[in-house]
Amino acid sequence: MPTPLWKQMLIPASFRGMPFHVEIGAKASGRRNVVHEYPKRDDPYTEDMGRRARKFQISAYVIGSFYVLEREALVSALETEGQGTLIHPTMGPVQVICDGYTVAESREEGGMARFEIQFVEAGTTPFSPAATNTQSATSSAANSAGTAAASSADAALKSQSGPADGHIF
Repeated sequence: MPTPLWKQMLIPASFRGMPFHVEIGAKASGRRNVVHEYPKRDDPYTEDMGRRARKFQISAYVIGSFYVLEREALVSALETEGQGTLIHPTMGPVQVICDGYTVAESREEGGMARFEIQFVEAGTTPFSPAATNTQSATSSAANSAGTAAASSADAALKSQSGPADGHIF
């Protein structure tokens, strides 16, 4: 019997380059809604506030004679600050942040560590970093304008010729 197409399309799972096997993978999302209910009105107004952050729940494991090293490498990757690339077996690469994990080992399953990992999509920051220091740029522009105005005023005063006796009035 040939291998089903969906099995052929699976890609190896990893986070920050640390490989693991996936037992169960789940994704959750939806819409963020706010329901407004008003006194003396029977009909509410529901406001759509956009898509919820996608969350990924993965039941994973590392197994084999080097599982202890693989376990520690995966733990280190999960505890590293900031976003990283999750290679999901069916969804491909996703930028995520580890929201939490548990790791368990049992006597019956020697040579294996099981993980329950929660990821949340990293998304993008709504704030773009300032390209220039605007306070410094404004101060510099004001100083330049002041210097230019003073130079212009000096030049205007020097170009005026007063009466021969030196009195202006």
